[in-house]
Amino acid sequence: LGLNLSSVYDSLIDILNNSDNDDVRVSLIKAFGFAGDDSRALDCMINLLTSENEEMRIASADALGNIRTKKAIEEMAGILLDNHKPIESRILITGALAKTGSREAVEPLINVLGSDSNDLQIAAHDALIEITKQSNGKAKYFWQEWWDRNKVKTREQWLEDIVDKLEEGFKKLKVENDLLKEEIVRQTINTLKTSKEKDDIRPFIDALKSEYQAVRIYAAGELANHKEPEVVKIFVDLISDDDTEMRVLAVNVLGKIGGVSELKDLISALQDNETKVRESAAMSLGKLGKKEAVFDLLSALSDLANSVVCAAAEALGELRADQAVEPLINLFSNKDPKVRESAIVALGKFQDNRAIDPLINSLKDKDERVRWYAADTLGKTGTKKAVLPLIALLSDESARVRESTAAALGLIGDESAVGPLIKLLKDVDNRVAEKAADMLLSIECESFVLLDSIVNAFYAEEDHKRAKEILKKQIKDYEGLPEYDHALWQSKKRLAKLYFSDNDCQKATLLYEELVMHFDDNMEIKHELIVCLKEAKQYDKLLSFLSLWIESSLADNHLWWPEIYEIIEGLFKEDSFGKVRTLIDDFEKKNPHLGGPELKSRFYDLRKKSMAAMSPQGEGS
Repeated sequence: LGLNLSSVYDSLIDILNNSDNDDVRVSLIKAFGFAGDDSRALDCMINLLTSENEEMRIASADALGNIRTKKAIEEMAGILLDNHKPIESRILITGALAKTGSREAVEPLINVLGSDSNDLQIAAHDALIEITKQSNGKAKYFWQEWWDRNKVKTREQWLEDIVDKLEEGFKKLKVENDLLKEEIVRQTINTLKTSKEKDDIRPFIDALKSEYQAVRIYAAGELANHKEPEVVKIFVDLISDDDTEMRVLAVNVLGKIGGVSELKDLISALQDNETKVRESAAMSLGKLGKKEAVFDLLSALSDLANSVVCAAAEALGELRADQAVEPLINLFSNKDPKVRESAIVALGKFQDNRAIDPLINSLKDKDERVRWYAADTLGKTGTKKAVLPLIALLSDESARVRESTAAALGLIGDESAVGPLIKLLKDVDNRVAEKAADMLLSIECESFVLLDSIVNAFYAEEDHKRAKEILKKQIKDYEGLPEYDHALWQSKKRLAKLYFSDNDCQKATLLYEELVMHFDDNMEIKHELIVCLKEAKQYDKLLSFLSLWIESSLADNHLWWPEIYEIIEGLFKEDSFGKVRTLIDDFEKKNPHLGGPELKSRFYDLRKKSMAAMSPQGEGS
């Protein structure tokens, strides 16, 4: 459509007339963007006014309002005055006529003020107001009298119409010119992209002289990937370019590829008339990391534009110059919260004790982000002095402040934060609760009891993963200390059960093998070890444990014989007949009862079948 090709236009008109897809037709109507003198689709739009699709009718009427030719207005007036046409179509036509703003529509609209349809009368009245800018009456006689007085246009009114027409033509030419420029820019950039000599920077240097800003910016962006002295010199020169965007780009690039020799040029850009250039220059000086720029950046803290002050503050933070600490602290009282925030972020990179008290005071700032970054910065300092104020901030109304505060307490690592962080596990905000949990893992607790309280908290939240981490830490840190022997066994038991509940039988087995030796009367541990060994198919090891338990508890060993039989029966099913016979023989020597009359009979039966299977006759049968 933008290329105005008649063949394309005709094809689209054909679709509007003949397509069965209403959605497509509505989309095309909206996409046409009819010009004021374009009536090629006039008949099509008028026909669609009677469509059964409401959206189609509305779109058609809206499009007709863009066609302001005499013929179009006459056609629409004819429909408006035709009593045989549907009321809905005539009402839509009133809106289209109003959109044209044409005086030629006034008389037909006045005529339908006497219509039997109240809705049509109202629509015609609204259209008259839109065209004439008169709103003093609703009666037909009022409008007729007004029209009789005004239908003969004055010279000034005709001149106004001519001016409107000229302005409309100018807008059309401007659109066409803009489209042409866009095409030139697109083609030029494509040519640069497809250049055969990828390392040849000459085409990009030449493109910097283009009259089109987009071409210049693209070329400069490509040159930014090169660090040759010639390229650096080009960007130095661009700092004084007439185009603001080019100057911004130049200082940004010099912050990446420049060196000490370009400092003076970037410093000079701190005096640029445009705020964005000064802001970018300050940021680039911070990236260069040269302390020779400190004095000028300190001066930039007095810039009238707060965005420049913010950039200068953050740049000073990158440079970590001692003389910047006090000026940055002074910014804590600035009225702009963004300035206060930037100063706090900058001081977070200094680790300077002079900032501790001002930062603690900033925890009470009325701005959420200032409190957030003050907490974050205090965490990075690691100062114990901030622990109590930070604990108080855990009840802040802002979830992000609570999250940042939890992180800060974790970084400081003081044990007094454990209790408050445990309470934060129930925070309504999931991110806050997650951060509190992570920080509880990071704090190096020296108290076994405190670690226990963290484990209990994770248990309560069903956070098995983190509970296991703390339990492993307990066992590692306190193993071998006699005074913690009893408590450690309890921790091992809890850890084993967590592994067991998470179906991690391999890790659970290692612990259970220790635990059954220590808690030799704990049936639950024994049963869970049996499950784990079965899961791992470690039947030999399981049989050795079962044998041991039978020997050590002759009075109450009925629980283990069914387990033994189940394992031996499984071996029989796997055709391990020799092993079945040997195991039954061994167990019978240790305990002739073999678990009682019933099981003994079943054991004998298995042994008999195994022996039969092993005999030559059994093998041949």
